Amino acid sequence: MKTMKSFLGICALSALMASCLSDQDNYQAGFYIEHPTSNSGVNAYFANNPYDSLIFFGYGNWAMEDYQIDGFDNSWVTVPTRKGYGSTIYRQKVSFLPNTTGEGRWAGVKIVDVNHSDAYAPVIFYQYATRGDGSLGIAADVKSITGTDGSQFDFAYDDLHRPTSVSIKKEGSVLSQLNITYSDNDSTMTINDKGEGFKVKYGNDYQPNYLANANDTVGYYSRYDSYGYPINAKYLFNFEHRGLRENSCVTFRFKDTGATLSIDSLHNVDTLYYFWKGERVEKLSLTYGTMDNRYQTVDVNQLVRGVESCDPYLLASLFRYTRSTSIVSRAEGQKGDNEVEYNVTTQLNANKSVKTMTVVSGSETITYTFNY
Repeated sequence: MKTMKSFLGICALSALMASCLSDQDNYQAGFYIEHPTSNSGVNAYFANNPYDSLIFFGYGNWAMEDYQIDGFDNSWVTVPTRKGYGSTIYRQKVSFLPNTTGEGRWAGVKIVDVNHSDAYAPVIFYQYATRGDGSLGIAADVKSITGTDGSQFDFAYDDLHRPTSVSIKKEGSVLSQLNITYSDNDSTMTINDKGEGFKVKYGNDYQPNYLANANDTVGYYSRYDSYGYPINAKYLFNFEHRGLRENSCVTFRFKDTGATLSIDSLHNVDTLYYFWKGERVEKLSLTYGTMDNRYQTVDVNQLVRGVESCDPYLLASLFRYTRSTSIVSRAEGQKGDNEVEYNVTTQLNANKSVKTMTVVSGSETITYTFNY
């Protein structure tokens, strides 16, 4: 009699540790997968994740084969060691090509006992269409943005398209400056914010989620209902700076039906509320065009309110849930006691990244030109 976990469709990964017995002989066959592991059976990666580790133990000699399932494409996955011996722990790096297809994609391998083919363990890989910052895997790196109002935005990136510096200036004066380093050995991100330092662990999305030091915190915060219960983020959430240097908040509110915030989902914020030191300073209702906001590394919607109001963390998409999928075409509401309106015209490059964005508000017109 054999006992083993089975592979049920593409979403049930069998770690497979089997003890086997038949009328012909006694034997043990099967595998234990230590890494990667997933409760769903699918090991998911962002479009800019370059590798993961595969660690497993097999009772018998084994060979690896590509999983033959409709829709699977193993061309983007490289597993260097494809056969080995039993009673040995194998550790190796599995490499992934960047996903520049614009769609999520599947791959999988099956580790098979060469003497007992019914003892096997599938390892399933899924790669999202988007990077950890919410941009598509094909998105162009924005090197600089120049505004006709004297604004200048400069960016630098590493080989994985992660921002390493963000500079915002107005007529030569520095308004914001972020310098970011990544240590993939211990998954640690360090951010220097004009002399203020943050250090935080990150997952395979390379996102900070929440930053804190002795003086300041930056990150997502929940909103609460009248009974004191946290409201689900699919309806609304806050992004806040709390500390000695800045006390600001932006509330992101979706439509009453809520939004899907899963990876690769399409979602647009309906209303934005801006607060400074606890007082609401602006409310904007947003209208979107048909242009996609994921074809360049930066969140271009952050430019609508002007350089003085541009948050470098959000412009660089360090907090991806604040990034709407589509580009704003109109924003209207109240700023203080006054009515305010921003009309946005955007031109795209051939690769669908933003070429220019023009924002008209009252008598003021600002055109931003993007350089890649």
